[in-house]
Amino acid sequence: MIVLCYQARESLHRVVDPLYDQLEAADVAYELILVANQWPDRPDPTDRVVQEFAMHHERARAVVEEKRGAMGWDMRSGLAAAGGRYMIVIDGDAQNPVEDVLRMYRRLKETGVDVMKGRRIARFDGPYRRAVSFVYNLAFMLIFRTRGIWDVNGKPKGLTREAYEALALESDDWFIDAEIVLSARRRGLVVAELPVVFHRNDERASFVRPAAVLEFARNMVRQRFRGSG
Repeated sequence: MIVLCYQARESLHRVVDPLYDQLEAADVAYELILVANQWPDRPDPTDRVVQEFAMHHERARAVVEEKRGAMGWDMRSGLAAAGGRYMIVIDGDAQNPVEDVLRMYRRLKETGVDVMKGRRIARFDGPYRRAVSFVYNLAFMLIFRTRGIWDVNGKPKGLTREAYEALALESDDWFIDAEIVLSARRRGLVVAELPVVFHRNDERASFVRPAAVLEFARNMVRQRFRGSG
């Protein structure tokens, strides 16, 4: 189980405390990877939070490195550190209920699919985020012909180890969610969705700003031409 903790700070306990308790109560073999990579010029006390948590919880492990990329680089560093047969990635901002982690793990095992993603059937994060998400997903479906798949950026993201190794992920930025879906389909892997609810984040402003929208657009164009080549 991999939690992306960037800039979560003390509010991270809203995620990792109940998640740890649920994993312990579920009586499953697991490891909890807490990724708190940092930019050298942007102090973030989250590294202290995850290191203290890992120090007092036997199956938790902190991944704290100097960042060389954005969210995609964090996700890849967390996946690289994990050793399990199934890997579930969730954000540490409490917008996805932590119950979704075990729900996805069990669904992956039951169905035998290669990749699974959250599909937000209810969102409470405001009209701006919903509008951006709708336009992005519509453009994604039209460009890449991913009919039957919606909410590409939805989390949690779940992969079997075999799928993770086959995908050979490269994205260092927000496009990694889309890369997982596109790479899986390109390789003939089975992608499934798990209905989830997405809550509002009152702790900080959204990271999805106009610059991120342009980043998505550039990556979509690059992937489209790559797929054609």
